[in-house]
Amino acid sequence: MNVQRVLCVCTGNICRSPLAEGLLKRAAPSLTVSSAGIAAVVGGGMPAAAAHIAEREALSLEDHQGRQLTQELLRTSDLVLVMEAGQKRWITSQFPESSGRIFMASHWRGGEDIPDPFRKDDTFFQKVFTQLVGCIDDWARRLA
Repeated sequence: MNVQRVLCVCTGNICRSPLAEGLLKRAAPSLTVSSAGIAAVVGGGMPAAAAHIAEREALSLEDHQGRQLTQELLRTSDLVLVMEAGQKRWITSQFPESSGRIFMASHWRGGEDIPDPFRKDDTFFQKVFTQLVGCIDDWARRLA
Protein backbone atom coordinates (compact mmCIF):
# COMPACT_ATOMS: atom_id res chain seq x y z
CA MET A 1 0.00 0.00 0.00
CA ASN A 2 1.42 3.37 -1.03
CA VAL A 3 0.60 5.78 1.79
CA GLN A 4 0.90 9.52 1.23
CA ARG A 5 -2.05 10.92 3.22
CA VAL A 6 -2.73 9.90 6.82
CA LEU A 7 -5.72 10.91 8.93
CA CYS A 8 -5.52 10.59 12.73
CA VAL A 9 -8.93 10.20 14.39
CA CYS A 10 -10.16 10.31 17.97
CA THR A 11 -13.40 11.40 19.59
CA GLY A 12 -13.24 15.19 19.96
CA ASN A 13 -10.17 16.02 17.85
CA ILE A 14 -8.71 18.17 20.60
CA CYS A 15 -6.43 15.77 22.51
CA ARG A 16 -5.16 12.49 21.06
CA SER A 17 -5.58 12.89 17.30
CA PRO A 18 -3.97 16.34 17.05
CA LEU A 19 -1.02 15.14 19.16
CA ALA A 20 -0.72 12.07 16.92
CA GLU A 21 -0.93 14.35 13.87
CA GLY A 22 1.88 16.54 15.18
CA LEU A 23 4.06 13.57 16.06
CA LEU A 24 3.61 11.92 12.66
CA LYS A 25 4.25 15.17 10.78
CA ARG A 26 7.52 15.56 12.66
CA ALA A 27 8.58 11.92 12.30
CA ALA A 28 7.58 11.52 8.62
CA PRO A 29 7.64 14.96 6.99
CA SER A 30 7.12 13.52 3.51
CA LEU A 31 3.58 12.48 4.48
CA THR A 32 0.50 14.69 4.45
CA VAL A 33 -1.05 14.27 7.90
CA SER A 34 -4.26 15.69 9.34
CA SER A 35 -6.76 14.86 12.07
CA ALA A 36 -10.48 14.80 12.83
CA GLY A 37 -12.95 13.54 15.42
CA ILE A 38 -16.00 11.29 15.23
CA ALA A 39 -17.80 13.62 17.68
CA ALA A 40 -15.56 16.62 17.21
CA VAL A 41 -15.49 19.75 19.28
CA VAL A 42 -15.76 21.67 16.00
CA GLY A 43 -13.62 24.80 16.16
CA GLY A 44 -12.47 23.94 19.67
CA GLY A 45 -8.91 24.36 20.81
CA MET A 46 -6.77 21.86 22.63
CA PRO A 47 -7.13 21.66 26.43
CA ALA A 48 -4.31 23.34 28.35
CA ALA A 49 -2.56 20.05 29.20
CA ALA A 50 -2.51 18.94 25.55
CA ALA A 51 -1.48 22.38 24.32
CA HIS A 52 1.36 22.46 26.86
CA ILE A 53 2.66 19.08 25.66
CA ALA A 54 2.39 20.17 22.01
CA GLU A 55 4.31 23.37 22.76
CA ARG A 56 6.95 21.59 24.85
CA GLU A 57 7.47 19.05 22.06
CA ALA A 58 7.45 21.72 19.30
CA LEU A 59 4.58 20.02 17.45
CA SER A 60 3.30 23.23 15.79
CA LEU A 61 -0.32 22.75 16.86
CA GLU A 62 -1.00 26.23 18.28
CA ASP A 63 -3.58 26.93 15.56
CA HIS A 64 -5.32 23.56 15.83
CA GLN A 65 -9.12 23.59 15.84
CA GLY A 66 -11.26 20.51 16.20
CA ARG A 67 -13.02 19.31 13.05
CA GLN A 68 -15.58 16.64 12.33
CA LEU A 69 -14.71 13.47 10.46
CA THR A 70 -16.39 13.44 7.05
CA GLN A 71 -16.74 11.06 4.16
CA GLU A 72 -14.54 13.37 2.09
CA LEU A 73 -11.72 13.27 4.66
CA LEU A 74 -11.89 9.48 4.69
CA ARG A 75 -12.06 9.25 0.90
CA THR A 76 -8.91 11.33 0.47
CA SER A 77 -6.89 9.46 3.11
CA ASP A 78 -4.72 6.45 2.34
CA LEU A 79 -4.48 5.45 6.00
CA VAL A 80 -6.70 6.27 8.98
CA LEU A 81 -5.28 5.82 12.48
CA VAL A 82 -7.85 5.59 15.28
CA MET A 83 -7.31 5.58 19.03
CA GLU A 84 -9.99 3.08 20.08
CA ALA A 85 -11.51 -0.10 18.70
CA GLY A 86 -14.97 1.45 19.09
CA GLN A 87 -13.94 4.29 16.79
CA LYS A 88 -12.79 1.80 14.18
CA ARG A 89 -16.11 -0.06 14.41
CA TRP A 90 -18.12 3.17 14.19
CA ILE A 91 -16.25 4.49 11.14
CA THR A 92 -16.48 1.11 9.41
CA SER A 93 -20.24 0.95 10.03
CA GLN A 94 -20.84 4.54 8.86
CA PHE A 95 -18.36 4.51 5.97
CA PRO A 96 -17.86 0.86 4.92
CA GLU A 97 -15.89 1.87 1.83
CA SER A 98 -13.04 3.00 4.11
CA SER A 99 -12.75 -0.20 6.15
CA GLY A 100 -9.52 -1.49 4.61
CA ARG A 101 -7.67 1.71 5.47
CA ILE A 102 -8.56 2.01 9.15
CA PHE A 103 -6.05 0.81 11.73
CA MET A 104 -5.48 1.25 15.41
CA ALA A 105 -2.71 3.74 16.17
CA SER A 106 -1.39 1.02 18.50
CA HIS A 107 -1.57 -1.67 15.78
CA TRP A 108 2.13 -2.56 16.03
CA ARG A 109 1.92 -2.73 19.85
CA GLY A 110 -1.00 -5.12 20.22
CA GLY A 111 -3.89 -2.89 19.18
CA GLU A 112 -4.91 -1.70 22.64
CA ASP A 113 -7.06 1.40 23.04
CA ILE A 114 -5.25 4.64 23.75
CA PRO A 115 -7.35 6.14 26.56
CA ASP A 116 -9.01 9.53 26.23
CA PRO A 117 -7.26 12.07 28.49
CA PHE A 118 -10.02 14.69 28.16
CA ARG A 119 -10.82 16.22 31.58
CA LYS A 120 -8.02 14.23 33.21
CA ASP A 121 -4.98 15.62 35.02
CA ASP A 122 -1.61 16.53 33.52
CA THR A 123 -0.07 13.24 34.63
CA PHE A 124 -2.70 11.27 32.71
CA PHE A 125 -2.16 13.45 29.63
CA GLN A 126 1.57 12.77 29.81
CA LYS A 127 0.97 9.02 30.11
CA VAL A 128 -1.26 9.08 27.02
CA PHE A 129 1.27 11.21 25.14
CA THR A 130 4.06 8.76 25.96
CA GLN A 131 1.90 5.93 24.63
CA LEU A 132 1.21 7.94 21.45
CA VAL A 133 4.93 8.61 20.91
CA GLY A 134 5.70 4.89 20.75
CA CYS A 135 2.73 4.07 18.54
CA ILE A 136 3.36 6.89 16.07
CA ASP A 137 7.08 6.11 15.94
CA ASP A 138 6.15 2.55 14.94
CA TRP A 139 3.99 3.84 12.08
CA ALA A 140 6.57 6.43 10.98
CA ARG A 141 9.27 3.76 10.67
CA ARG A 142 7.01 1.71 8.42
CA LEU A 143 5.68 4.59 6.33
CA ALA A 144 8.71 6.84 5.84
